[in-house]
Amino acid sequence: MSQPFDAHALEKIDSPDATAAAYFSIFRSPKATAQDYADFESWHARDEANRIAWAKVEHSWNGAGAMRADARILEIRERALANRRGRRAWARPAIAACAVLAILAGGLAFQRQREAGSAALVVADSRAISTGVGQQGTFRMTDGSIITANTATVLTIAESDTRRSTAIRDGEAFFEVAKNPRKPFVVTAGGVTVTALGTQFAVRETGGQVDVTLAEGRVRIDMPAVNGYAPQSTVLQPGQELVWDGQSYRTSAVEVERRLAWRKGIVDFDRVPLAQAVAEINRYSPQEIIISSPALARRPISGTFRIGVTRGFLQSLEAAGIARVENESATRAELVAP
Repeated sequence: MSQPFDAHALEKIDSPDATAAAYFSIFRSPKATAQDYADFESWHARDEANRIAWAKVEHSWNGAGAMRADARILEIRERALANRRGRRAWARPAIAACAVLAILAGGLAFQRQREAGSAALVVADSRAISTGVGQQGTFRMTDGSIITANTATVLTIAESDTRRSTAIRDGEAFFEVAKNPRKPFVVTAGGVTVTALGTQFAVRETGGQVDVTLAEGRVRIDMPAVNGYAPQSTVLQPGQELVWDGQSYRTSAVEVERRLAWRKGIVDFDRVPLAQAVAEINRYSPQEIIISSPALARRPISGTFRIGVTRGFLQSLEAAGIARVENESATRAELVAP
């Protein structure tokens, strides 16, 4: 059975910005109840951070004019402004620090913010790094190079007088390589070898597929011989991504900030099928989301979601009228047509 909107639960596990976004979404849907407005007023009055978060949502959403015309919101806002007279003005929206979520199929907007850094359980002994599901960790090599491992990642590190090397056995990592022409930095994953001197790039190995995303500098990528074909090599430029499927590769331009948004604790989608978004969300949570039908799986969505807050992702889909949640448990949730 679908669970009702619960901003209280979201408030306990997420930031004021995310809770403000959740209230904003429910108020723009036909599901808002008198209790939702009462809960909002209590939340809004309780803390300065909550009021600033709500102000950011209003300023960030181009359609906020309709929201400000809501008599109940106007009444709450007027009381808040009256209480603030004589104190500093509402904080201006920190545009660089927030992201607006727009689920295209439903016309719904959220604002989400992720604090820098995230708690992670990392095992690093100069030879191995391992992160659990939903965790991230950072490891600094002796030469100053930095490796940031994403969720459920296992990799090993080795360093000699002539080479620095990392082998990804599963998962994803971002590399900030200290320049040293005498010691190339080499990453191997799924038979693919990525060589850099001083650069920033990410490598992901999942299910036999290898993705390389280049943020800065240049990297050479060498792919193995398969099916009688000779080995292949190519050089990536900043803003490019290479995908190797075990037999062939393709390169394309990519929005690096969106592709590597996980480093900020968020995932960022731009008109991707719901199935693709769900697969990414599932990487960060022990609760697996299942989509009931191919038609629903193909529905495009865009948006920015906080890593590990699966309930917030599910709530946003329901509030937007994109999908309904059924048979939800701690380990599973099924999406069905609304």
